This record gives sequence, structure tokens and C-alpha cells, in this order.
Amino acid sequence: MINIEDLTSALKAPIVLPGVKARQHERALILDTARLIALEILPTRSGVEALRYLAEAARELTGARYAAIGVARDDAAGFSDLVTAGFSPAEQAAFSESLPGPHSEADGVLRLLLERQEPLRLQVAPESGGETFLGVPLRRAQTALGALYVTNKGGGEAFSDVDEANVQALGIHATVAIHNLHALERERSLVAGLLTAHEEERRAIAYDLHDGLVQHVLAAHIHLEAFKYSQQSGNSEKAARELAQTSRYLQESVLESRRLIKGLRSLALDDLGLAGALELLVNEEKEHAGWNTVEFRCNIGGQRFDKMLETAVYRIAQEALTNVRKHAATQWIKVLCNREVNSATGQWQLRLEVTDRGCGFDSTARAQSLAARDGIGLYSMAERTRMLHGSFKSYSVPGEGASVTALFPLLGKTGDKPDGD
Repeated sequence: MINIEDLTSALKAPIVLPGVKARQHERALILDTARLIALEILPTRSGVEALRYLAEAARELTGARYAAIGVARDDAAGFSDLVTAGFSPAEQAAFSESLPGPHSEADGVLRLLLERQEPLRLQVAPESGGETFLGVPLRRAQTALGALYVTNKGGGEAFSDVDEANVQALGIHATVAIHNLHALERERSLVAGLLTAHEEERRAIAYDLHDGLVQHVLAAHIHLEAFKYSQQSGNSEKAARELAQTSRYLQESVLESRRLIKGLRSLALDDLGLAGALELLVNEEKEHAGWNTVEFRCNIGGQRFDKMLETAVYRIAQEALTNVRKHAATQWIKVLCNREVNSATGQWQLRLEVTDRGCGFDSTARAQSLAARDGIGLYSMAERTRMLHGSFKSYSVPGEGASVTALFPLLGKTGDKPDGD
């Protein structure tokens, strides 16, 4: 029979720093580790390097054979990353497979550590000097970020109060490193998203040039050549028709050029504000697409917002309406832009919603395209929303239309003076 003893309850008093101060080597190592991470590792390298250094420091401080830092998954149901110290490659591979994660059914001590608020000390078969374990949960407020743990203290001894204090002190720095790692990942994702959004816009401009302006100019050139041939052959009646047709195509080319210029930067945003620019955009798209019914509703008339927010909302609406015109095959559109209160947070938010009753699409398949960054305009809209800390959602059922919704947080709670007032 294997006897596992929980030593956590055996603590005689709250753990404070006197135990650390009594051992100058441990304190010096903790301070040196903190200094190196703050001044050298985090500013110039990744959070993973900081975690690796912390794991090695924890192993040295406690005299443990192994140390590891696990980074919790977003759902805190397991670990997404693992940094170890003292493991051979074979031991690390075996240990990683045993961790509770997206492809593992393992449970027990490590999963329990993610759920705990306090450190955990265990010893297996203490009467025979069995394995020892000391784990510290890494949390930021109520969010589980990971766990720092050491195992198998030298000589088969149990981990002490001083060991626990040392690991807790290192755990504070590990929490900062994991938070930095998450921030770096978010920054990289936003940069990648911004580049993808810019590439999507360039591709959209190329399509508009090819499908619109180039076709009008080409048609004008063809009719102009026909005019020259008719004029030279003495067919003045046909020459007049060809010249008139050339003039019409050139006029359409001018209109298309102006539309493309507006697409690059809407002067209406500067002159009319977000509400006026959106109304003008909706009316222009209605005329361009020939829609029968377009509903435009907003409660932000006369209000101005941050320029980045206004531009993002306008561009998302523009992209959404372009998608409807090109793909929805519908005659009914609704565009809504309202300032409202988020019922969950009590904060003001700006809601943009574009809905149609067209052919729709498979939301599941389109969500996969969005994740792969090849959705038609959807990824660009989602990234614009994310860059302003908003949320984006698209929904559709084949044959029943589609809708896209972007929510942007505004400063101030209910009753405060919100952005734009």
C-alpha cells in the first residue's frame, strides 16, 4: 500500500519572510533571479526564457531533483506549455505526456494545483523516504496562470517551510513572466492580424480596380477604336454612337475612381462624423447595388468619438456592405449603430450590426476560414475590432441571411459622460 501524506496542514504558522532572511544564500539567489529577469531577460528575450531560469532557481533553492513551471490553458483545465529543470529529454517527454492537457485524460495533483489558492506539499510513503512534492499555484487575481512545482528533495527529506517560502517568492516573479508571455503572444497576434488586414485591403483594392475601373476604361478604349474606324470609313452615324458610348464609359470611370478614393479615406468621417458618414455610405451602397429596402438606425447623431474608433467602425461597415453586395443576393439590408450599456459590465459600448436576408453561408465552415485567415473580409473585420479591445461575431444560416456584429467598449459607466458626448 502506498501512503501519501499531505503536509500542507502541518504548517505551524503563516509563511513570512523571516525564514528566507535567515538563509542569506537563498535570499541572494532570489534577488539575483528577480534582477536578472527584470533587467535582462524580459526586456530582451521571451517569457519562456524567464520561466526556464526561474525553474532552475527553484530547483537550486530547494535542493530538489526536478522543477517545472506549467502555463495554464485559457480554460485552466490543463497546461498549454511546460518549462522544466533537471529532466533528461526522455524524462521530460514522459512527464509532458502525463500532464492534464487538451489531449490527456490525466488528472490528480497537477490539476488540483491549478484549482488551489494555497501551496501544496505531499510526500509519498514518508516512512520509507519516498517521493516529495511542493507546488505553488500561480494566480493573477482570480485567474489561474499556471503552477510552479519541485519534486524529490535531496536525501528523501520533506520540503520545509523555508522551501515553501522560497518557491512562493519565485512564484511571484513567475506570475509576472507568464503575464509577460501572454502579453507578447497577444502583441504578436495583433501585429499578424494587422498585417493580414492590410493585405486583405490591398487585395480588395486590386479586385475593385480590376472589376470596376479597369473594365470601364477598357470598354471606353474599345468604343473609341470603333469610333475611329467608323469615322475613317465614312459611317458618321455609327461613329457618333461609338463616341457617345465612349463618353459614357469615361464618365463611369470618373465615378468609379471617386468611389475608390472614398474607399481609401472617407472625407465624410471628418465632415459629418460617424453617424453621417455611415448614413452616406449606406445610401451610396444602396444606389450602387440597387437594393430595394435598406434600414439605417443609429442613436449617435451629432456625437464624435476617437478617430481610430470612428475609422474602424466605418471600415467594418464598409466591408460588411461590400460582402452583402457581392455575395448575399438580397434586396433587404439593415444597418444599426447604437451607443448602449453592456448589461454585464455596466460600461458604455458602441454596437455596429449589419444584417441581410440573402443566401447566407455555413457559419461553421466560415468560422474555420476565419481561424485560417482566409475568410472573405471577415478576418479583417474581426482584427479591426480586436485591435480596439472589442468583440466580433458573425452568424448565418444558408438560405436565411447573415449578420455581423462588432462591439467596442467606451469609457465610463452608466450615468457617466461617455465618449463622444
